[in-house]
Amino acid sequence: MKTHYKVIFLLFTLCACNPVRHIPEGHYLLDKVAIQMDDKGVDKTALLPYIQQKNNASKPGLWVYNLVNNDSNFIKKFIRKIGEPPVVFNPNLVPLSVEELSVQMKNWGYLNSSVSARIDTAGKKAEVTYFVHNGEPYRIRNYTIDIHPLRDQWWQLRRKNGPSGSPRPDTTARRRSDRRLIREGAVFNLEMLKKERARVSSQLRNRGYYTFTEENLHYLADTTLRSNQVDLTMALADSLAQQPPYTVRRVNVFSGYDPLEKYTAVDSLEYNGIHLYYDSLHFLRPKVIAGKIQVRPGQLYREREGESTYNLLQALNCMGRVDMRYTTLDADSTLLDCNLYLTPGNSHSLQTGLGGTNKAGDLGVALDITYGNLNIFNGSEIFNIHLRGAYEFVSRKDGNDALTDNYYELGISPSLTFPKLHLPLIEAYMDNHFHSQTQYRFGYNIQKRPEYIRNFFNFNWKFSWSSQRSTLSQSLSLLDVNYVNMPWISDKFRTYLDQKVDSLTKFSYNNMFTAGIAYSLIYTNANTGRLRQNLYTIRFSLESSGNALSWIFDAAYRGKTKPDSYTIFGNPFAQYLKGEIDFAETFRINSVNGLAFHAGVGLAYPYKNSSILPFEKRYYGGGPNHVRGWHTRYLGPGSLNSPTGNPALHVGDINLILSAEYRYRILPWLEPAFFVDAGNIWTIKDYPDQPGGLFRWNTFFREMAVGAGIGLRFDFNFLIFRLDAGTRVYDPVVQDIVFLKGKFFNHSAAYVAIGYPF
Repeated sequence: MKTHYKVIFLLFTLCACNPVRHIPEGHYLLDKVAIQMDDKGVDKTALLPYIQQKNNASKPGLWVYNLVNNDSNFIKKFIRKIGEPPVVFNPNLVPLSVEELSVQMKNWGYLNSSVSARIDTAGKKAEVTYFVHNGEPYRIRNYTIDIHPLRDQWWQLRRKNGPSGSPRPDTTARRRSDRRLIREGAVFNLEMLKKERARVSSQLRNRGYYTFTEENLHYLADTTLRSNQVDLTMALADSLAQQPPYTVRRVNVFSGYDPLEKYTAVDSLEYNGIHLYYDSLHFLRPKVIAGKIQVRPGQLYREREGESTYNLLQALNCMGRVDMRYTTLDADSTLLDCNLYLTPGNSHSLQTGLGGTNKAGDLGVALDITYGNLNIFNGSEIFNIHLRGAYEFVSRKDGNDALTDNYYELGISPSLTFPKLHLPLIEAYMDNHFHSQTQYRFGYNIQKRPEYIRNFFNFNWKFSWSSQRSTLSQSLSLLDVNYVNMPWISDKFRTYLDQKVDSLTKFSYNNMFTAGIAYSLIYTNANTGRLRQNLYTIRFSLESSGNALSWIFDAAYRGKTKPDSYTIFGNPFAQYLKGEIDFAETFRINSVNGLAFHAGVGLAYPYKNSSILPFEKRYYGGGPNHVRGWHTRYLGPGSLNSPTGNPALHVGDINLILSAEYRYRILPWLEPAFFVDAGNIWTIKDYPDQPGGLFRWNTFFREMAVGAGIGLRFDFNFLIFRLDAGTRVYDPVVQDIVFLKGKFFNHSAAYVAIGYPF
């Protein structure tokens, strides 16, 4: 019977691996499409979009599709949906592709180029090869921008209305000539010409020319020169040469607007020159609205100010939709009215979560409730409050000297976020140029365990701001206070800490007070709205704690005998500096292949009032976002060998991680990956409980752990679900290659995570 199953499985697999099983007779499967070029300096992948028919992007997707003969039931439909149907070769599309490729090569400046194609068939498969003969490209010898009619129109307006603060339009392009995209000696590229025309027209729209478009500009190109050279001039279209600049007459804001209902204003007022109209909701205070509007009456029309106004208003958390419309008084008028329509979003939210726990056979239940209000004071202020309650049914044990049989956790964390920086000197400037916020957050949590009672207090005063395209985001925690207090410890647990654990484990249960400042920066090119071959992100953070308190105590104890350490509430406060920098880049090879790289380094240093960092501030190694192959908190520091496997020992003050990952998307929703990680953590001081953990310049490279493995990324659009399995290649404990030595699973680890590792 087992043999029959094997035969059936083998036949099923062979059928699935036959890619032409669904190709009709007399037709071919388009198995391969290739491009061959004379000039290796031209990117072949940029020509792929102009080929009218391409082969299947994913062979595994084709195999999945071929697993079933039809889509006659739900299961077969699902299999075919996640697979990829075969591409049946259409010979009529080959000459169309040749024509498209030829046109594109000429658009790139290769006016003497030629394109041909060859079709090869074997069995029921076809391969198409396109041969591109580049030829010598045409290059720009001279480039001139000639928009003198607009200059004359500008002078007429100046003589009529008096001096204006804006430069003449013809000098706009000249003064910004360093930003022009067309340079002498560059290839005569049509795409670059379009971008340059868009740049100049955008500059003119920012100087009052409201109706100006790219079609108002054209090029005059003299290609009769020798040696493949072009003289290029940008000029105005004759019919639109006398286009006048426009001035903003009035700014109107209609708050509470619903595009599906008739708008009825019940109140109106003028605030800082802006006319505000309210319905019965009175959505958003006048000061909040006016503070986001960059368009002002009496000024020349500027496209940039309109875009900034739209982005700043749309970024308000309570905003559902923003519409901006410019209208003229009549066909011959050069006066504009700017009308803004503000649609409120849903301000209230409620989230609940119910979970269970099982610790050493003791069952528990936890409930989380979060309420949010995105417009609590009618100024787009965000109020959030998170409540947590957990209860554990702990069995009574002999010798348990707990206060009660109730073992629970209770927590509350309210926060209030304002849509501006509470810094008077720069508040107006930041609000006009950035998406900015100020947040105040407080938290209290109490844990009642059989062994102890633990209280957590925290307060954070944080500023955050980002560019309007979110390429650069920054935050500054001006005051970050945390206090951990254990008012009660059982006698048994105190004896355990005093006699049976190492000093680091005992230290993790000490009372701790931290008060400091923190800054972080994130820069990425992924949010620019442009399709890029390379995506990268840079993260930087710097944190300081205890310095202000240390200065205050130093001043108070000046001329007196100083204690070994200063205390607050009877507990020493932490004093340290901590900095991190992280770089990640993803390079798209093509539509299905990609390479990702990651490098990160972190350093934390305790000093003066602290001999060791707080436990939660120390680095740990291993896990799904570090060196995969080691379980979380079981790598390092350095060459430390911990027979007990105590996670409290596997912490450090220095972190170094290097990673590379190859990703191949075999289905629209499935992406396997192959990765290699190298890194470790180290201590900055020689702690007795962490032998081998000290960082040394002459030995750290031999203590770099190396892991490798494979993973799967399931792309569900709204999130990426990740499965990774890694194994150890080089172990810093033995400082030797351990790959495929000993028991494989003892040197491996598997992870479930959300999102890419970097």
